[in-house]
Amino acid sequence: MVALAREGDPGCQRVIADAGHTVGRIAAALCNQFNPERIVVGGELALAGDLLLDPMRESIRRYAIPAAAEDLTVVAGALGDRAELMGALALVVGQSEQVLSGRVVAATGR
Repeated sequence: MVALAREGDPGCQRVIADAGHTVGRIAAALCNQFNPERIVVGGELALAGDLLLDPMRESIRRYAIPAAAEDLTVVAGALGDRAELMGALALVVGQSEQVLSGRVVAATGR
């Protein structure tokens, strides 16, 4: 569907735009709660680019508190199919650093 939308199929473009509006409303609610600086859209829908992101941005501007939406950026993820693997590796590395720094603290008493 994404490929057809990118090639100009109006039905597929409409479905992706509708999805963008819906996800944007949900993202707006999250912005109101957490005030993030950036929303990164991953997965296969991220390949739709601005066909998805522009309706998301529009919904966020409409439904989020203005101060929460003002400095927010909405971008497509760059990791593609590797996103899950890279996220898992980052989690393991972060936990390893915490464990190692905890051992250093315990050994030095600081």
